[in-house]
Amino acid sequence: MIFVIYLRLELSFDLSAFVPTQTTVSHEILIEQIKRGPASRLLVIGIAGASSDRLADVSDQLKRELSESPTFVVIMNGEVDAETSTVPAPVDRYYLLMRDVDYSIESLRSAMQSRLKDLAFGGGATLLEMIARDPFLVTLDILEQLPPAEIVGDMWFADDGSAVLMAETVSTSIDTQAQRAAIDLVKTAFHELPDTDKLTLDITGVGAFSVELQETIRKEATIRSVLASLALMLVILVVFRKPRHILLAALPLGMGFLAGLALVSMLFERVHGITLAFGFTMLGVVIDYPLHLFSHAQSVSGRTAIRRIWPTLRLGVTSTAIAYLALLFSGSQGLAQLGSFTVTGVIFAMLVTRTWLPHFVSGVQEAPSTTSGRVESPTLGWTVGLLALLSSVAVTWHYTTSGLWDDQLSSLSPVSAERLSADRRLRGATATPDMRYQLFLQSDSLDALLEDCEQAEALLMTARDDGLVMDWQSVCQLLPSWANQESRRQAIPETEVLRERVRQAAADTPFRAEAFEPFINAAAKSRQFGPLGPDEMRDTPLRSWLDAHLMRLDSQWIALVSLIEPKPDMLESRVTEWPISAGLIDLQNASLELMRDYRISAVKVITIAALLILALLWLVRGEFKQMLWVGLTVTAALGTTMTVTSLIHGGLTVMHLVAMLLVLGLGLDYALFLSRSESVMARAETRKGVLACAASTTLAFSILAGSSIPILKYLGLTVATGSTASYLLAYFGSRTWGQRVS
Repeated sequence: MIFVIYLRLELSFDLSAFVPTQTTVSHEILIEQIKRGPASRLLVIGIAGASSDRLADVSDQLKRELSESPTFVVIMNGEVDAETSTVPAPVDRYYLLMRDVDYSIESLRSAMQSRLKDLAFGGGATLLEMIARDPFLVTLDILEQLPPAEIVGDMWFADDGSAVLMAETVSTSIDTQAQRAAIDLVKTAFHELPDTDKLTLDITGVGAFSVELQETIRKEATIRSVLASLALMLVILVVFRKPRHILLAALPLGMGFLAGLALVSMLFERVHGITLAFGFTMLGVVIDYPLHLFSHAQSVSGRTAIRRIWPTLRLGVTSTAIAYLALLFSGSQGLAQLGSFTVTGVIFAMLVTRTWLPHFVSGVQEAPSTTSGRVESPTLGWTVGLLALLSSVAVTWHYTTSGLWDDQLSSLSPVSAERLSADRRLRGATATPDMRYQLFLQSDSLDALLEDCEQAEALLMTARDDGLVMDWQSVCQLLPSWANQESRRQAIPETEVLRERVRQAAADTPFRAEAFEPFINAAAKSRQFGPLGPDEMRDTPLRSWLDAHLMRLDSQWIALVSLIEPKPDMLESRVTEWPISAGLIDLQNASLELMRDYRISAVKVITIAALLILALLWLVRGEFKQMLWVGLTVTAALGTTMTVTSLIHGGLTVMHLVAMLLVLGLGLDYALFLSRSESVMARAETRKGVLACAASTTLAFSILAGSSIPILKYLGLTVATGSTASYLLAYFGSRTWGQRVS
């Protein structure tokens, strides 16, 4: 196992690992944007701690330093400078193929007269140079539609006074190593600037959060594993008073952990850090198996004890494994890893407890029982368990009708609320347009997609005239269809013909015809160009704009048209009447639908798992009243846990459902052991073992509940609450109903 882990283990801290698998086109687009979209590559930089003038100066210096690095595609701070105003190479080269241009003498003369008016307002040599190459100013028309954020010449400042920059990295956000290098570069450049010692630097964004998560998991796993281990050692010493049992209890735990990690390393390309951190939570589950053995081996040998408890232990482990197998079908790679890891670890730890551990606790001599009689298994009655069940159902019903579930996509984020708030605060300064509503087009062919996009543009112009949308951004504004490019290429006059037209157009203006030779040369070159495609933009600042509006999903090309201030209901009705295949996406609703569908799917899978467990219990035990008692006890524990957790956390998430699976396994374990018909002495040993199990689990997961990682915090609080509720309901229920001695 160690050899497999050494060869195969590669960690990942991709924040999208726990996002559910997409089910519709809109969901696919949403997930792809989260994983690889340009927004996920942005590092948002905040500088605070001085006057606005001082921060503006530092922002400019940092922007200049970072702009020289090939690590970044573009650096922006809201201010227009030479770099910001530079025309990107594809636009500079292909601008005559990106727009329809009228090369007639009248059109050229009209353009020159308009440029004279522009020069009257200033512009100097820079504007003169641009006019000489592009008298129609097609280039500016193209560039006006491209900015990802509002750049109006004013530097970006957040509400708290922080100066803000946006740095887009070349690497994707899931490349943690490259993101760390980019962040280190920002920090180094910042600290090398003069007099920045008293200033504070904050870096947010998906890539930054991935790096922070990596560091946080390392710290959390170390600290909380140590604390949980100390808590378990304390429980074992208090209950069994044998230090040797601490080492013995660690054997199935360690072997289960290694087995689970080895299997996940083989099944998945990368093991997520959350999966690794979750491994230590097995301390509160797998530790139950040796504790049951220790408790029953106090009066008999280890081999005898394991034979006595084996049917119940096997049933409990099998039920827990079935519950966690449900995660394999959850539709999330992260949860599938957790399921694979836990099921493997639980089964392997059970086998170690069954085969190896009894030999290490076999030194106890058989002792005759001094207490006669047997305690019968509990039967049904009106007790605290049923009351807890009914009250929990009532409270849960109340929350269900008033919003029990949190279906926000951010509920699955392992990033703390404080860091997410800091990111929103800094991004708020950039005045990024709201792109919640988007049209999507899809096709097997890129050129066919671009033709549909151009048709959609014409239809959107009509919609704009009718007041249904204010503006939009689409890929064909930058990347026309090849047929359109060819038509525009053919429309460019021969060089001498164009030169003569320019001469005649300039005759009645102060311009010299020779001044427009750069325009004539650019037109001549455009006649020789091949078609413009996505590859010509990959290594340019236009890459992020292109990625935001064009993507490929499997064999399909997808074009996204970002809508500005649409009237969604009316526009959606209009889109359904279009002659092309198009759809309107509400990204906010798409994320809610994705999470809702994900939750419903998870509930269905968990319900099936629960029914399989009940069938297994009935098949093995076959006593209706006893199984009904076990079922009510476990259901009451789950209801109580859901009620308490919802009161503390507010809305419940899918991660709470994952934790409920573990509560289900724990509740079954406690109820199965306390529902057995056995001798009075064996019953005392059983209760002692179950108490040790519940105490160890509650302590371990209470420590996890203090984690700064929301996912682990949810797991910790839910399982700690569920362990306590499961024990109390099973214990008092068994005492009330199971005191008959025969």
